[in-house]
Amino acid sequence: MATDNYQDDNFSDPGYGGSISDTTTLESAALNYPFEYGRRYHAYMAEKRYGLPNDIAQQDRLLRHHDLIKTRLGGKLILAPIQQHPQRILDLGTGIGLWAIEMADKYPSAEVTGLDLSPSELGENFHNEFDPTNVRYIIDDFEKEWVDTNLDLVFGRFLAGSVEDWPRLIQQSYNNLKPGGWAEFEDWDTMLYSTSLPREDFEKSELWTFHRDTIALQESRGRNMRPGPELEKWFRQAGFQNIRAEKFSLPLGPWIQEDKLERKIGYKNLLQMLEDISGLGMTLVWGGKASRDQVELRLVDVRKDMCNCAHFKAQYDYYVVYGQKPL
Repeated sequence: MATDNYQDDNFSDPGYGGSISDTTTLESAALNYPFEYGRRYHAYMAEKRYGLPNDIAQQDRLLRHHDLIKTRLGGKLILAPIQQHPQRILDLGTGIGLWAIEMADKYPSAEVTGLDLSPSELGENFHNEFDPTNVRYIIDDFEKEWVDTNLDLVFGRFLAGSVEDWPRLIQQSYNNLKPGGWAEFEDWDTMLYSTSLPREDFEKSELWTFHRDTIALQESRGRNMRPGPELEKWFRQAGFQNIRAEKFSLPLGPWIQEDKLERKIGYKNLLQMLEDISGLGMTLVWGGKASRDQVELRLVDVRKDMCNCAHFKAQYDYYVVYGQKPL
């Protein structure tokens, strides 16, 4: 295992002005990234290890993911009807920070804070002196206690596999909103399905079994990889009102030939998933389920299945749920 040093001046001391966490400090250890099997991973709170890497390849994939979801949602950053001049917005698991930057541009009245375990996710390729001044980033664990945040919007997207206690996280979001504030969470059901093949036939494919095995590994560690369908339930349990839940399809590959937009979305999804499976495959290695050589051989067949999209006509479901804290 090797380490690498990287400094990102966009990051401030954790605590969201002293309010997200009262215990965390930005230690140099957070910047000493471990390398395993040719991929780089976050170092801060390594015991809470997120299954995917944080290197340049992963940053490129997150850029594609951001573009994919914006396209699916008609160019919108959020669906929640927040007020015109919000003051405080929190982005949980901000990743490369593009959503936070675009929200800061759209809402100059707001202080937008991106929170993530890994500073390099925001890193090497996507930030410069032209970033809006009303966005900042904090290294911290969003499942720790928050204090007095008084937020207008809490946002979380694609946190599948990174949350230990989903109901608590949604409740924590509710508790730290100002009255009338909104929370919006967006996430996948990461188990894909075929729209053309019988289920028993599709489940014989390497494409399906690879998803099954990587999902099972993360769930054995207590990480829900299919949170999307449960978001609405957790919002209701937390006490939100004016809840709206929407489900969107994300085809894998441009197999919907008769619809230009769906074909475009399918192509974008295929590109980001082809990048994603390498990182997912390595989770099987460090999880003790296979050797690196076994995984690499398996990924050859997975990629073949992905590119054979006209045969499988597979897709995922993507859920957007938002709700308001009562006035």
